[in-house]
Amino acid sequence: MMHMRNFFSLFLLFLAPVVFVFAQDKNKEEEVYQDNILLTHSHVTIRNIIVNGNKKTKAYIIGREITFREGSSYSISEILSGIQTSRQNLMNTALFVEANVNFTNWVNDSMDIYADVKERWYFFPLPYLKPIDRNLNVWLKDYNLSLDRVNYGMKFIGQNITGRNDRLNAWLINGYSQRLALRYYNPFSDNSLKHGWGFDFSYSRSREMNYDTKDNKQVFFKDPTQFIRKQGYFGGLYSYRKGSIARHYVRFGIQNETVADTVVKLNPNYLGTNSTKVIYPELRYTYQYFNLNYIPYPTKGTSLEFEFLKRGIGKGTDLTQVQVRLGKYFKLPNKLYISSIVEANLKLPFDQPFFNQSLLGYNDSYLRGLEYYVIDGVAGGFIRNTIGKEIYSLNFKTGLRSKTYGSIPFKFYMKAYGDAGFVYNKQNLLTNTLNNKLMYSGGIGLDIISIYDIVFRVEYSFNQKGQSGLFLQKSDVRN
Repeated sequence: MMHMRNFFSLFLLFLAPVVFVFAQDKNKEEEVYQDNILLTHSHVTIRNIIVNGNKKTKAYIIGREITFREGSSYSISEILSGIQTSRQNLMNTALFVEANVNFTNWVNDSMDIYADVKERWYFFPLPYLKPIDRNLNVWLKDYNLSLDRVNYGMKFIGQNITGRNDRLNAWLINGYSQRLALRYYNPFSDNSLKHGWGFDFSYSRSREMNYDTKDNKQVFFKDPTQFIRKQGYFGGLYSYRKGSIARHYVRFGIQNETVADTVVKLNPNYLGTNSTKVIYPELRYTYQYFNLNYIPYPTKGTSLEFEFLKRGIGKGTDLTQVQVRLGKYFKLPNKLYISSIVEANLKLPFDQPFFNQSLLGYNDSYLRGLEYYVIDGVAGGFIRNTIGKEIYSLNFKTGLRSKTYGSIPFKFYMKAYGDAGFVYNKQNLLTNTLNNKLMYSGGIGLDIISIYDIVFRVEYSFNQKGQSGLFLQKSDVRN
């Protein structure tokens, strides 16, 4: 049985590149109209761009995402493709529950473009209740849903504060750990709507912390009498976004971290060279290219993310990290899609303190089927291949007398997948057997997509260790 599972994982892993060729041919059939001579040689002028449904969002913020300009002439082919791209851009702003773009008032050689949007709720004073573990499965299996490992408090999430897609988040968290955070980001702060700025302040402290990794699992130390870890950060952000696809971010800040003497005794390399406190500058540059039909759950398009991180200068903390992630998504007939996500990481120099070694098993960098494990290291990455199909969609009637929330949409996707990864590390190899070897996994699952970009994943996975199980994942833009 184990050999059959391993074969299935590898089959899915290497099948995707073959299907890519088929997918590209089929996609061409969907865009035949772009090569039609009549459509490419017939031109009309855009008189007006009409926006409807926006109560909070500035009209020029919506107009920024629409590919047409008033007074300009376009071929019919460009208009048809531009309408689709404009709707895609509007939905990817995370400002609207629904957005539709179309042409109207076509008279002779001119027409209007009409954009109709349904705005989201932008302000969420939410009670916060969330386990601190990396995922729900770890909390369930390793800690039996213990409420001692839950944080509680309040989160104020404000989006589109001034109608320019700016965001203000304030966190006041207590419980397993304590955290105070305040963040603001304005992506379009000038008249050209290209430059943005923001700031980020956070302070946290906890009585328990992950000080080491053994058997590729986090090892914790807890002292109920004192806070054994304290962290603080303050920094600023500059962003540049010329169009709707490519985005640039530069962040600079100061980070400090303090741990108790006991932590250093347990792991002298936690902060490096038996240190109990580090303070260092941090410079981070991020480039994002999102040409996707829907960023939270893409089924068509290309994404590229590049990140350069410089943490510390000279002696003490000294980390130079490069991370690249590429995603390709192909839409097939009959609501099928395939996708492949590849990520690579490099950390220099290779001799890093423990807190700089996290690689796979954290955030969105993981292999499905290995959620219980973390693989620390200084170089490595993964590939995740998926074949999926939309099997059902519905609009749940809420009974509310609201054009926006009278119904809530749901989409259901069945999928099969195969993942593989590799992480290099020269430290703690005797106690962490997943390092420096090929890891692979596979499985089947169900994805549920709903309002506010919420994606809930139910997956049955197995890995090369012969283990299998049901795994739950949830993501949404408000985290």
